[in-house]
Amino acid sequence: MKRTLVCLSVCATTLMMAGSLRAEEAKSPHILALPTLTISGQTSFNTWFYHNNRTTVAGDAADTAADRRGYGGGPLFSMDDARLRFSIDGKTDLGLRYGFISVLDGDTSAGNTLRENYIFLDGSWGKFYVGDTYGVLSTMAFGGWDNWCGTKFLDGDFERVVNFTTGAVRSLNLVGDTSRATKMTYMTPRWKGVQLGITYTPRSEHLGEEGVNAITSTSSTKKPFDINNIACGVNFIHKFINDFEMALSATTVFAHTKSEWKGAPHRKSVGSFAMGSSFSYQDLGFSMEYGNNGSSQQLAGQNLSNAGQFLDFGLSYTWGPTKFGTGYYYSWRNALGGDVDPSSYTKVKARTNAVTAAVDHKMAPGMIVYFEYANFLMKNPAAADEANRMNTLLGDSPFTGTTPNNRSNAFVVGSRLVF
Repeated sequence: MKRTLVCLSVCATTLMMAGSLRAEEAKSPHILALPTLTISGQTSFNTWFYHNNRTTVAGDAADTAADRRGYGGGPLFSMDDARLRFSIDGKTDLGLRYGFISVLDGDTSAGNTLRENYIFLDGSWGKFYVGDTYGVLSTMAFGGWDNWCGTKFLDGDFERVVNFTTGAVRSLNLVGDTSRATKMTYMTPRWKGVQLGITYTPRSEHLGEEGVNAITSTSSTKKPFDINNIACGVNFIHKFINDFEMALSATTVFAHTKSEWKGAPHRKSVGSFAMGSSFSYQDLGFSMEYGNNGSSQQLAGQNLSNAGQFLDFGLSYTWGPTKFGTGYYYSWRNALGGDVDPSSYTKVKARTNAVTAAVDHKMAPGMIVYFEYANFLMKNPAAADEANRMNTLLGDSPFTGTTPNNRSNAFVVGSRLVF
């Protein structure tokens, strides 16, 4: 009996000690959880009805309405913005977040299946990330697109159906924006609403393990590229006690531009900047941006042309599961008329006017249907001159034909699934 009691006492003591050790082990700050994997994504299906007054043609005289059918107008189905995002996120015992993010591109017509691929470190000192992803020009800026709906107008998918006029500015991105080229970015912690950021891209258009072409641009033998590209950004966000929120941003980019291939006419270096803002009060939102590309990437040795300026505006109102958004975009630049001989160069004005109106309706969590209409009016009297000059100066490699002055209308009915 005594031996039984002793054994029971020893077993009870052992179990209590084991439980205590497990409790100590669970509380130990040195036993870390494994990084977690999160999968998210989105896709859209769009039905387009569109019409372009002009198509991409060499002989504009024969460009009749009958000729344009099937080339410059009609219905179209498209699968857009299909992405699958894998995020691996961990944390050290000192609180430092680290991770790896890879985004697959679901576009069946794309040459690459991987859209983004980068790693990051995030701590009290700020955030640092390296790899194939966007820099501060995209992540820190505010502008009209913050209140656009539907496909997001010029920040969306209208390039599927609109024949944009050659040489007319129609982008929200500054000249010098390196998109998802391999880069290094640092962003400070936000202090009193202010955050700073800087991005360094050794060579634009270079992605991942891609080899460097020592003679020409990686993507096109008729497109200049940048080296030692440095982009800087600052923004400020403040929410007032009366539900009014304000956000301001300023971004700029500088780079040394290399001509299309070794021996081609020299290009001016990049120097672009933008200023943006976004305001909201309860269900009403308004945002705007001004961008100036200076003479970035223009032909050296002349001061007649520039890379253009642009303004974009957005206004939205939300009630329940429905949101209405409208927007306006205007750009202007000095285009370079004349032939190859510099003595024949002339300065003409190229412009883009575009408006949009759209409605989003949330059918269920992650499921949105939308309707959007947009009108584009684009003019560049030097469109043919600029295209022909590049073809002559840069040889026989493929170059997109000229699209003259164009008016385009497009209506889209779409659905978006986000998870």
